[in-house]
Amino acid sequence: MIGYVARRIGLLLLVVFGVATVLFTLTRLSGDPAAILSPPDAGPAVLAATRERLGLNDPLWLQYVHTLVNAFTLNFGQSFTTDTPVTSVLWPRLGTSLWIIVPALIIGPLIALVIGLFAALRPTRRSGRAVMGLAFVADGIPYFVLAFVLVLFFAIRLGWLPATGDIGYGTLVIPVTVLTVQSVSSTSRLVRGQMLDALSQGPVFTARSLGLSPAVVLFRHALPIAMPPLLAWFGIQFSFLFSSLLVLEPIMNYGGIGNLLVRSVNQRDFPVVEACVVVFAILITAVNICLDVVVRGIDPRLRKGTA
Repeated sequence: MIGYVARRIGLLLLVVFGVATVLFTLTRLSGDPAAILSPPDAGPAVLAATRERLGLNDPLWLQYVHTLVNAFTLNFGQSFTTDTPVTSVLWPRLGTSLWIIVPALIIGPLIALVIGLFAALRPTRRSGRAVMGLAFVADGIPYFVLAFVLVLFFAIRLGWLPATGDIGYGTLVIPVTVLTVQSVSSTSRLVRGQMLDALSQGPVFTARSLGLSPAVVLFRHALPIAMPPLLAWFGIQFSFLFSSLLVLEPIMNYGGIGNLLVRSVNQRDFPVVEACVVVFAILITAVNICLDVVVRGIDPRLRKGTA
């Protein structure tokens, strides 16, 4: 297990290196920040001075080295647009985004587990099929469309909730609901499929033949068999939810890291863009590595290398 964790940590460092390299290439090809930050009638001298102030006149290899150092030390320098430390803007925005990510990650899997278990125990009944039908329909609704519908109904028509912004707990309701529905609709179908497969396994038949109660068979024997793929899926779902912030936060004017990244891309604020993407990559990779370690710990087949 120690060697496995060490290899995963090495993979995390490789991801940071790859993301920083690709990001450096794309940002340098996207345009000149000096032209955006300078007045419209700025002459060549003003543009040159702006590039010098931003460090864009350094050789590309030196800029690349600075980008790698910043990525591995999480010290991203000064913002091009505000001339303030990037970390002073990044960490509060990340905390604001976590206020809607964490509740969705807790509520979504719990609801999906209940729905999936209900449908798995009633695979041929109308109630089980109806629940899965609703999950299938919800999975086909784009999350940003659902956000517009909720804003239109609960914020504009009824006036119960704020339509946009991030001040007050009321502003969390719509984005958390949108992300939770997105998580439940896809995860519940996976839970149903894994539980149906687990209920047909030999250990479950043995437990039933011993006369154990249905609850014991379900939670002590069937659910542990189904959990490893579900835990792995939760890591993928975490990356889906974080990527959703890039669309959800700008349309709701929510002051999180997704909104910050979109605005920084438009402004060619290279240090902020690099900081947001690197933090995205580290969080997503770290969560998936942690879940991989948990799955390996609870599944003896993976520890023995037989699966």
